Amino acid sequence: MRAKVLSFVQMKGGAGKTTLCSNIASTLSESGNVLMIDTDVPQCSLKTWYDIRNEGYVIENLDVLVAKNLKHLQSLVRDNINDYEYILIDGHPRITNLTRAVILLSDAVLIPMAPSQVEVWSTKHLAEIVEEAKQINNSLEARICWNRYRVRTNSAEDVVSSAKKELGLEDFSTKLGNRVAYLDSFADGLTVAEWHDPAAKLEIWALTSNIERLLAKQGNTRLKTESQVEKFVKGK
Repeated sequence: MRAKVLSFVQMKGGAGKTTLCSNIASTLSESGNVLMIDTDVPQCSLKTWYDIRNEGYVIENLDVLVAKNLKHLQSLVRDNINDYEYILIDGHPRITNLTRAVILLSDAVLIPMAPSQVEVWSTKHLAEIVEEAKQINNSLEARICWNRYRVRTNSAEDVVSSAKKELGLEDFSTKLGNRVAYLDSFADGLTVAEWHDPAAKLEIWALTSNIERLLAKQGNTRLKTESQVEKFVKGK
């Protein structure tokens, strides 16, 4: 069975996609082999996190590679698709040809967002690209992942309610709180599962479970060919 491909994309920098990717990947690696692909060159925060982690800890079932360009990304996914249970792609914070390719190659796209109307506005173009990709990859799933969420605030609840309508996207019921544990643990090459914040650990565990159930419903699908990706990237 080929790997499920899960991507984390967002136009806005600082949305938490890399932190989310590392935590989800680490949790998934407890039950299977996981490959992370960092496309945010030259920053490569995901690769840096992995290197810091590798210096101080034994890493099992979790690898990372860096995609230098569109062609390299396609080859990394194609060459590793049968060697892992999951491939997680960390996108870069702008819409480019590479971002379009990441979306089309995915089985599921996660879009991290804070409950802010400004972030909803900035995500509209991305939502349009996801909808465009669904015309080619009809099994593609996309979900909003709420991040830095403040519970029991009317403004956050209002944004969540309206965002799904404005963007045409569903969301995960699990929401990540506005916790320093995510940033602090990441800086040390760790995950929140290894940090002293049980609430953050529970959030990631619950979100990962939601993702696993979503992907399990899809069954087996074929990876899009290079020609399909190239046409989509060019808008054809």
